[in-house]
Amino acid sequence: MGTLTLSASPLLWEQFLVGALDGEAGLRPELRSILPRWQRSRLLGAPSTGQPDEGPSVGSLALIERRARLEPVWHELGGMLELLSAAPLPSGRVALLADREGVILATRSSGGDFTHHADYVRLVEGACWDETSRGTNAIGTALAESSAVAVVGPAHYAQRHHGLVCYAAPVHDPFGELVAVLDVTGPAGAADPLVLVAVASVAHAAEARLREVAWARVAAVARGGLESRLSREDGPVLVVEPMGRVSRCNATARALLGEQGPVGVEAALGVSWRVLTDAALRGVALEARLPSQGPVWRIHAEAVGTEDGSSALAVLVRLESAGGQSLRAPREASPSGGEPQGMTPGSADSRPAVAEPSSVGRAPRALSREPWGADTVAPHGPWAALKGSDPQHRATLREAERFAPTSLPVLLLSETGTGKELLARALHAASTVATGPFVAVNCGALSPALLESELFGHAPGAFTGARVGGAEGKLAAADGGTLFLDELAEMPPALQVLLLRVLEDGAYSRVGESRVRRSRFRLVGATCRDLDAAVRSGTFRSDLYFRLQGAVLRLPPLRERTDLPELAHALLKRLAAEEGLATPGLSAAALTRLAAHPWPGNVRELKTVLRLSLVRAGGASVLDVDALPPGLGSPHSPGGQVAPLTTSPLAPSAPRQPAAGAAAGPLRELEARAIQEALALSGGNVAQAARRLGIARSTLYRMAERFGITLPSRA
Repeated sequence: MGTLTLSASPLLWEQFLVGALDGEAGLRPELRSILPRWQRSRLLGAPSTGQPDEGPSVGSLALIERRARLEPVWHELGGMLELLSAAPLPSGRVALLADREGVILATRSSGGDFTHHADYVRLVEGACWDETSRGTNAIGTALAESSAVAVVGPAHYAQRHHGLVCYAAPVHDPFGELVAVLDVTGPAGAADPLVLVAVASVAHAAEARLREVAWARVAAVARGGLESRLSREDGPVLVVEPMGRVSRCNATARALLGEQGPVGVEAALGVSWRVLTDAALRGVALEARLPSQGPVWRIHAEAVGTEDGSSALAVLVRLESAGGQSLRAPREASPSGGEPQGMTPGSADSRPAVAEPSSVGRAPRALSREPWGADTVAPHGPWAALKGSDPQHRATLREAERFAPTSLPVLLLSETGTGKELLARALHAASTVATGPFVAVNCGALSPALLESELFGHAPGAFTGARVGGAEGKLAAADGGTLFLDELAEMPPALQVLLLRVLEDGAYSRVGESRVRRSRFRLVGATCRDLDAAVRSGTFRSDLYFRLQGAVLRLPPLRERTDLPELAHALLKRLAAEEGLATPGLSAAALTRLAAHPWPGNVRELKTVLRLSLVRAGGASVLDVDALPPGLGSPHSPGGQVAPLTTSPLAPSAPRQPAAGAAAGPLRELEARAIQEALALSGGNVAQAARRLGIARSTLYRMAERFGITLPSRA
């Protein structure tokens, strides 16, 4: 990294302002460095003088977003910033970290008398120090020229900064992109050229650390493949890293280019880093004449550790004579595992093999070659747990199998108790994140404050009762896997906004903490409510609704399914096995009674009924009507008069009508009556009543409040 020191006298600055120096850059040696920078600042429209509040700044939210962009390197750069501010000076100084647009993201003061002056000249977080805003200054000029820069006193374009001495150096990421600037600023009277050396060295160390971290993420096969290629190839082979640094080469390359080995690819091959990476990513060969050799050489470049196909962590370079004579052994497997068949090695139109980081925690699964959609074929693999041959049910599973391998969010819109979580787990098991975690959260079971802490986590001492060490939260737990949000419609509006941001870029912050974190997960949401109506009423955000509409799946309610006997037999077999009992049969009369029940709690309620019936049967080989709960499915029973608790806005067919003799009336009255009857049958036990109805206890409390029904205390 080159360095540049800019200095000038107050007289030179005044002469420049009045135009006395125009055209003299080539005549006066003291102007050759500073005059072109001042002229550039004038063309950009930067103010030569300024007010205390001069220059644009960004607000706190925008500042958080800018820091989030540096999240992958923030930890390393923050440590370097602490290092720069570690040694205090008598007059004081401030160390700064700015982004690639010149906005200061963090400051560290070494103390002393300079602190107040730093605030006055706007060396503060959120202030912008690019050349357009403030003219020639260390941060802006380092960005403009991608070089370490010292700007001393009056060399600053703005008069207000003539009392400063600033030292800045750019920091490039492992792919060679400029991502930040490290800066140390103090009073001009304390100028010391060694500070520029220190800042440039720390920036260089930061880049080396970022490369080290990036290389650690690259798959071992890619790194091992590079070393293997270097030792195995007979021809000259080099590994080039940003910004054109030759990091490794084999013996043949060292003999060709000099035993000491070159420090830069441009000096060695006459090709810049940008041209080399472009050729590697496009899969084209280059021709170059080595400075120390007469013949023309052909350069074959292979990108290693690509990022979105637009940049490379390194480039593997092979050299061969442009005259056709091969100077290397026959080409073997590349770091990425082999060469594409049908392509000639080194041909101008062939794409070199690319070694990329492996997808940690990913296990892609192909769709089955023979769909199991036909009723004669049972669901297989992760779908086997979703029993039944009902056409609507099978159609939903076929859709789920199609969407499972994609990254689209999935929205399950079905009544409570239909098996939404079971379907969510099957989607996870068949997805590309199957080896990652499956994390389920019930949004209706917690208060808004607790739900926010549960989802996002919280910092130590964030609120009364917070864990001493803080909590990571479900978003962090779901990183690399699937997050299942049940009862999604119960999420309060404020949390909907936060969730929307996470879905956009994976960024979030724990409660009581400003640090931006990231989590990447597959989202599966579920609700039994009509989301269209919730959007119209304003209780659910339309932008979040549209963001979630990647794939919409609907499990039919039990009352609409045609496979109740099959489902009952399958559940009975599993329940009997759990109890260590032989699987009993179901009499025709019992099946008729089961079919007559409206099943407001759907499959969950059916499981409860069958479990109770197993106990009442006392080990009988056949479950008859007397083993069923009293009056289940009969016209005069409470169950026979209960309409579904939640009508699905999604079901294409009309729900089954209540049995003969059922009281007619609006759905609201039927729901209220069902709650009262469930409470009566449960002796006032809210938990038992909720289980009987097949809904969550929190849902029962909300519905009771809506209907004006008094329930026992939550305690």
